[in-house]
Amino acid sequence: MAMTRLDLQRLAQIKFDDAILLLANQRYCNAYYLAGYAVEMALKACIARQIRQEEIPDKALIEKVFTHEYGKLIGLSGLSAELKNAQDSDHQFQAYWGITAEWSPNDRYAIIDSMSAELLLTAIGDPEHGVLRWIKMHW
Repeated sequence: MAMTRLDLQRLAQIKFDDAILLLANQRYCNAYYLAGYAVEMALKACIARQIRQEEIPDKALIEKVFTHEYGKLIGLSGLSAELKNAQDSDHQFQAYWGITAEWSPNDRYAIIDSMSAELLLTAIGDPEHGVLRWIKMHW
């Protein structure tokens, strides 16, 4: 199934909005898990921005896009230097990125407490220093 950059942007926001609803209803494990996927979708939207219309992308690039690892997605999106600059200039963002970067798709098997879920959603969704706000500047 083909996905456009706009599809990925919408899905990132939908998944994060759903994570907020889950958190509000004390469904901490799924709120945590879904919030992490929102970041993944947002980073993939940044990668999609680089793919030119009417051009076949490199097969190796396309295969690499299917990772869940934020570090690799940051590299593929070309945002490594921007991430370092943002972390150096905004210590709150740096802390939030550190919290967010701990997420893994393997967390679907974890029992997540309320504090961990609230911390991750704050790190991702903070309107001034949050990870999703930063990614949206680049997607």
